[in-house]
Amino acid sequence: MERTVYRKQEINQYTFIIEQIPIAFDLEPIKCKLDISHNEGNALELLVRLAKEAANRARPKAAFKMCSLDVLNKDQVQIEGVTFTSSLRQQLTGRSRIFPYLITEGTELAEWSLSLDLLDQIFVYTLREAIVGQYRSLLEKKILEQYGISQISAMNPGSLEAWPLSEQAQFFQLMAPVSESLGITLLPSMLMKPEFSVSGIFFQTDTKYYNCQLCPRAHCSNRKAPSTVVCFHHPTYERQQNIFLWRAAPSVGMPSCQPHCLENGLIPSHPAPTR
Repeated sequence: MERTVYRKQEINQYTFIIEQIPIAFDLEPIKCKLDISHNEGNALELLVRLAKEAANRARPKAAFKMCSLDVLNKDQVQIEGVTFTSSLRQQLTGRSRIFPYLITEGTELAEWSLSLDLLDQIFVYTLREAIVGQYRSLLEKKILEQYGISQISAMNPGSLEAWPLSEQAQFFQLMAPVSESLGITLLPSMLMKPEFSVSGIFFQTDTKYYNCQLCPRAHCSNRKAPSTVVCFHHPTYERQQNIFLWRAAPSVGMPSCQPHCLENGLIPSHPAPTR
């Protein structure tokens, strides 16, 4: 098996690019996402075949750089001279160093997926997502080992209103020319190409933080933690001192999407007392 390659960017001794790592799919969670049972032999055979092909074709890359952080005011932070205007300060205050990162599936996998029929594309979509997840885990591991940190968390532009997608422009300014080395292009829409590319900031933290904690979205297959904010699909609920209060008359009934929110921990399994 090929060894993991950590390549330092020549222009910056604090920048690492990770590449040439064999892809190892864990097919069990992928089967669950695709709702494939052990009895569905044809679908399982297709998944195994596509996974082997994707692993052979994929040339993903990832990079991070260690940066200094300055808090300018309650609405702005500055990273290596680039100013961000958002609620980043709330998570990053008190941290002298952070780790902006980029991950991409690579152009090879993206181009191959376009040549497939619709069913194959659905399966490969999940495989492409898994590849990016694998490289994210490698980035985390490298940061923890390189800087002697016990735990890190991440925030991503566009994942929450607190850090809008419009700030991808500043992020790519910060990460230049690393993005070019990875083959990632920022589109006018502020989305990235190849499609399965991820940008974000890792930061040291005592308690693990997930964007999911600040997201009210009820039904999400990628949720990693219960939401700590009100589910805005439910205007009859509000969050007060970590307690949900049922504000409607009992005759109103529970919202129609309650099952999804119950599943993801967004609302309690029974109404709180009326008031």
